[in-house]
Amino acid sequence: MRTMTWKGALILLSLAMTLMLVVAACGDDEDDAAEPAAAPETTTDTSGDAMGDAMMEKPTLVFSDLDWVSAQIQNAIARKILEDGYGYETDAVFGGTVPLMEALTRGDTNITMEIWLPNQQDAFDAAIAEGTIEVIGNSLEDNWQSAFIIPKYTADANPGLTSVEDLKNPEYMELFVTPDSKNKARLITCIPGWECEGINQAKVENYGLTDHVELINPGSDTALAAEIRSAFEQQEDVLFYYWGPTVLSNDLNTMFGGYVVLEEEPHTDECFASDYTCAYPVAEVLVVMRTDLVEQAPDVVEFFKKWDFNAGNQLAAEGYLNDAGADYPEVAEWFLANTEDWKNWVTPEALAKIEAAQG
Repeated sequence: MRTMTWKGALILLSLAMTLMLVVAACGDDEDDAAEPAAAPETTTDTSGDAMGDAMMEKPTLVFSDLDWVSAQIQNAIARKILEDGYGYETDAVFGGTVPLMEALTRGDTNITMEIWLPNQQDAFDAAIAEGTIEVIGNSLEDNWQSAFIIPKYTADANPGLTSVEDLKNPEYMELFVTPDSKNKARLITCIPGWECEGINQAKVENYGLTDHVELINPGSDTALAAEIRSAFEQQEDVLFYYWGPTVLSNDLNTMFGGYVVLEEEPHTDECFASDYTCAYPVAEVLVVMRTDLVEQAPDVVEFFKKWDFNAGNQLAAEGYLNDAGADYPEVAEWFLANTEDWKNWVTPEALAKIEAAQG
């Protein structure tokens, strides 16, 4: 009888183990057929908090993209912060003061960074009374504006020209006559679609200046600023509407000898509620949001409560815009990278995300 070698023993052992695995597998198939595997256990949290979180989605924030520099800069910075730091999608609708106030009350936009009071007082009061909008923050610092401004060099050369009434004097009216002003003083007025356009028209009419002053539409705030700057550079007599603080108003004071606001009666609320025959007040500029968005985006409300676009921030951002020839998104990126105040407006978590996005 031959003795089995160790190689043969290994072969037999391997065959035996293979046979055992096949039998075991057949047995498992029979068990599976008899008893299907149970589905994985799942737990549904039907508590109010979990359901609320599931249903709550971040709304798209639609800004009123007002057609002047400070508003567009503020929009760009706020949108960048809310997108990178808070995870919101944002959009904007471009236009003037009047149509965008209507868009806000209709719900076509839901955040406006600059509501100027008292210029927009009637529309603002109506929307507040209807519960359509809420004030959620302050926008710019107190701003001045005037309908009747002349260069200081013009005032120095004509010491009798000190008030709006003096424009009725042919000698002073003649200083501002141009080929397109119909032999009247040419007043470069407010931008079409802004509330001040109608206010300045009422001022001219109610001061009895219709035969002495011709309102000239500048087309845009950029065109208005360019025409004013050009006149000062060439030392021309010019009568214009403007406001401040802005880069231009600062330049007029520091580079071109300054400007003079022609005298009017001191501002009263009663005057502005009737005929506007008094000075503009120092403006209050507010950030407002549609009421239906306030509960949906409480973190946005908290952010804007801390918003502080003071004159220093405004002039720095406008200066970069002009000096670098940048667009508004580029100004926002520059502002976040080169200033510090905004870091106090956001949560620590948002700050970390924004700084990470900056790289």
